[in-house]
Amino acid sequence: MNNLKTIYYVKVTTLLQLLGIVAAIGACLVQQRTLVSNFLFLSGLVLICISVIDILLGAHLMAGWFRHKKKGETDAEYRKNKLDLKKVAELKNKPVQIHRIGSSGLILGLTYIILAIIITL
Repeated sequence: MNNLKTIYYVKVTTLLQLLGIVAAIGACLVQQRTLVSNFLFLSGLVLICISVIDILLGAHLMAGWFRHKKKGETDAEYRKNKLDLKKVAELKNKPVQIHRIGSSGLILGLTYIILAIIITL
């Protein structure tokens, strides 16, 4: 259980999944199935987008951008402040880290999209 707590938010994710299941059961009882299905589908897409943004933020995409010589800067100052390519390469070659928010958003988003598809069947 402790391993799951480090991967994603267990209590919050479980609570929101149960809330989605209750909404899906309520949609089956009410005439407005498509409205609830559309809401669940769109909220699932938003959660997946949030998880993708979280994954991309941890990917170090902006590391190693070239630094241009500033106006009035001498060659010695420019060479002193130059980027170390080995440090940038080490940073870029690290594996992509998925944080707890990203994995929780991915789990909830997939759950909501599957529930939205099941409601409309």
